[in-house]
Amino acid sequence: MNDVTYSNEKRVKRENIALCRQEGRPLSIAEHYLIQVLDPNGQGTLVEIDDPVPTGRQILSAAGKTPVENHLLLLFDDKGELEAVDLDDTVDVYQRGVEQFFAFDSDRLFYVVLNGQRFPWGQAHIGEDVLRRVGGIAENQDIWLERRNEPDQLLSDGDYVDLDELGLEKLYTQRKTWKLNVQGVTVNIEQPTIVASDALKAAGFNPDKGWILVLKVKGERKQVIEMSDVIDLRKPGIEKLRLTPAEINNGEAAGPLSPAFEFTLLDKDVAYLDHLGLDWETRLVGERRWLLIHNHLLPSGYNCEQVDLAIEIPTTYPDATLDMFFVHPVLTLANGGNIAQTESRINILGNVYQRWSRHLNGITQWNPLTDSVITHLAVVEESLLREVRK
Repeated sequence: MNDVTYSNEKRVKRENIALCRQEGRPLSIAEHYLIQVLDPNGQGTLVEIDDPVPTGRQILSAAGKTPVENHLLLLFDDKGELEAVDLDDTVDVYQRGVEQFFAFDSDRLFYVVLNGQRFPWGQAHIGEDVLRRVGGIAENQDIWLERRNEPDQLLSDGDYVDLDELGLEKLYTQRKTWKLNVQGVTVNIEQPTIVASDALKAAGFNPDKGWILVLKVKGERKQVIEMSDVIDLRKPGIEKLRLTPAEINNGEAAGPLSPAFEFTLLDKDVAYLDHLGLDWETRLVGERRWLLIHNHLLPSGYNCEQVDLAIEIPTTYPDATLDMFFVHPVLTLANGGNIAQTESRINILGNVYQRWSRHLNGITQWNPLTDSVITHLAVVEESLLREVRK
């Protein structure tokens, strides 16, 4: 056994070596010593050894890794260094400052380079979370994998690096930035959270001007938030922050706009619209209910590239039929030609919409058991395409 400095205390039943080092006290003579042995995913447990200077064989055996000859052992010390331990090598756990060990059911070592430092690994792949742990990589740092003849790969949560590929895998870190689309302006943010008002400032908008803020998260209903709310950019699916003027004046007195979701659609409609990433809302105008889809892209052949699309939703929908659709601004063909059955106009929330009289008939008539906003949007798309195919 190597020389170990023990206290003069009476022999204790069990001593936790890592805790002893953390508390800065000398190692007590004990019947058993606790160390931590982890699996390749960084999961593990405390195991007992009888010697504070154990061999690799003793550590593997105490961790139940038998037969020990079929396993590899790496020590992970308090300096963040990984080192292979042979079966008959001894490790002075206390003096060396070894916090943990990694055990592998393997007979081969692999190697990886992280920020110029080469270290061994006992498995053909290593997870992004374990790389952070062994490399001491902070949350505000991204890990990138160098690629040959293609762009480097950003590692995300749950990603693995294949160490069995030809050549030594090299990784490096860069300060992480989070992105947020604020009304079409992409803002790069160095912290994972940001106050909504600060996001507006970063995008060049005056938060004191008066806005309704709508946060769009993929797969979820749009959410109206306040200027003081904190946006957590680590949440998966955050797409954009949309701004709507809190007050619109068309030359006459106008009150504040109501929230953007004034009645509910079918769950499958909501899921479909959000899945497509559409900018939509539901609005009440008198006794009429409207689904509004903003910035709807058009096929080429029209006088503009996109429109706001309006579909009237009867109160008894889906039993009641969805019929026709409306667009703003008014559409003509790019060659100046007019479009049949689109002469009627209607005012919706201060904008003039063009009515497209398109109706289902025959075997395509509305069926409340199978039809919905989803199928009606297919009618809209076909109607818009049909005019420019002529």
